[in-house]
Amino acid sequence: MSIGILTTSRKPSRRTRSLAKALSRFMNWRYITRGKLSLEELYSMLGKNEYLAIIEEVKGNPAILKIIHPKKGVILWIRFNVSNVVKVKMDDSPVVFIGKAPFDPVIFGALPQTEAGLKLARKIDPKKKVFVKSDDEWIILDFRYENQTVFKMKIKKEGGIKYGG
Repeated sequence: MSIGILTTSRKPSRRTRSLAKALSRFMNWRYITRGKLSLEELYSMLGKNEYLAIIEEVKGNPAILKIIHPKKGVILWIRFNVSNVVKVKMDDSPVVFIGKAPFDPVIFGALPQTEAGLKLARKIDPKKKVFVKSDDEWIILDFRYENQTVFKMKIKKEGGIKYGG
């Protein structure tokens, strides 16, 4: 299963919409403007074996990414800070995570971090790469298209990621 649709909370700020559109283009997800759509209406738009992703705000800034299974509820909750988003035209090429991600990148629709997945990544030389770095306090995800940073996400190691479902 992977994410099929990304949306936002009901009345998102411009910054949240900008991040949602960039993240959906980067990860090859469908972006849907939320408006007055209920969760049930959003679930009905999902394909078989797809999750819903919602970006929520804290004090007017994008801050929480929830990955939701239509029947099990929230399966992954990520609290983050984000840098400014750079507008870049992107294709539908596959995404590869470089480094140890704090979650399974396959849920995001990226190539698996297995031996076979990494071998395929070396063979196709993907344009979309997420570089994962960490220190004692933070995990930094650097989303790059053709080696240009599109945006960076900082996730606090302590309490920044929760699993459910």
